[in-house]
Amino acid sequence: MEKIFITGNPACGKTTLIKEIGELLKIKGVAFSGFITEEIREKGFRKGFTIEDLKTKEKLIFASLEGFSNIKFGKYFLNIENFERIALKVFDDSPKIVLIDEIGKMEFYSNKFRKYFLENLQRNKNIVGTLHRDFVKDFEQYKIYTLTRENYQKIKHEILTELQKMRIL
Repeated sequence: MEKIFITGNPACGKTTLIKEIGELLKIKGVAFSGFITEEIREKGFRKGFTIEDLKTKEKLIFASLEGFSNIKFGKYFLNIENFERIALKVFDDSPKIVLIDEIGKMEFYSNKFRKYFLENLQRNKNIVGTLHRDFVKDFEQYKIYTLTRENYQKIKHEILTELQKMRIL
């Protein structure tokens, strides 16, 4: 089973690439699960983040400038319960592949998710995920692509080719 990770600077297209892979898997009828985290923007300013289940499209607030929890990450208050409601079920239904956006410090504030993810990383699971650049050293035993706006199409093609070799596409 393969583990493929995508890293890069903010706004280089990591989330977009995961969404495109998810759409292609859906079109091809491949059993998959996963989630994305996306910015909540208002008038050009980032106000927080949502977490969205790629299969069901359920979307919940994960982080917000407004305090609805006592867990803080930088200027954001984290709703770990919302995050775990979606993130903790991605490996449960034995999908052929799991898509995760993102593996990073904010997501690892959930001790349950960190433990769950690391356990599943050791199992026979195909995973494509985005990786915060601070985590690259911890995952260097796996295949890691560094995405930029300039190499987006090239990296997308390489990952889709990998998925074909894995007989997922």
